Amino acid sequence: MRRRCFIAAVLASTLGPCLPLAAAPMAITAEEISALLTGNTIIGTWSGTRYRQYFDANGTTIYAPEGGRADDGRWRVNPDTNDYESWWRSTGWTPYLLVRTEEGGYAWVNGDRLEPFKVVQGKQIDG
Repeated sequence: MRRRCFIAAVLASTLGPCLPLAAAPMAITAEEISALLTGNTIIGTWSGTRYRQYFDANGTTIYAPEGGRADDGRWRVNPDTNDYESWWRSTGWTPYLLVRTEEGGYAWVNGDRLEPFKVVQGKQIDG
């Protein structure tokens, strides 16, 4: 619970000045992350690059940037911290905060900005 309060405080202080007053992102739980991602594809933009990413129930993931080469990785959810965690050859395991936006969508927290994405059912990616 302390971590959740801390995360909310950090989000408010770092994202607050960048977002309209009413737009308060809410961290989602490990269970919600699993239900949202397992067996589905997300479509979004990360640091200005459009991408698709598929999350298999077996813990593997495929990340395909638009115009780039797809990469295979691993994913999991940490129930103690409510973080999404991904593993890539270049970075190892890295935690990410996933939030629900005021508009009802979802976004990754990437430093001091949100990286929104939409979820589509099933595997909607080559590979």
